[in-house]
Amino acid sequence: MTGTVPLPSPQPDRIGGPSTTELAGVVMEYRYSTGNHYRMEFAADRLTFHLLSDPAGHTRTLPYRARKLHDDLFLVCWIVKPGIHVALVVDFTRDRIHVTGMMPPNQWEFFDIGDILDVRRGDTEQG
Repeated sequence: MTGTVPLPSPQPDRIGGPSTTELAGVVMEYRYSTGNHYRMEFAADRLTFHLLSDPAGHTRTLPYRARKLHDDLFLVCWIVKPGIHVALVVDFTRDRIHVTGMMPPNQWEFFDIGDILDVRRGDTEQG
């Protein structure tokens, strides 16, 4: 028997626990161990990321959710488009990020770590 297995029907989101807008106004630049270099800008309910390692200058603005896990430690997640979901753990204390994502559409997993190169919070620069 050949063919594809049908995917289950979409289900409603199940959102629980606290969220935060504490990242609003933060701009951070980071580089993954696999090479991609980004700048991410947070608003209260949207983030904009710029792929700095792409000469074409790829930029996207998307809604996101964030949860404060501990002082200067946040879980951030967003959906790029159906089938592409990204979760990022941002550790400002250690200047590290951890990422996992299912890439288009459910074809490969992105699981990496990176260094935060620069952080700006309003008029205060860290990094």
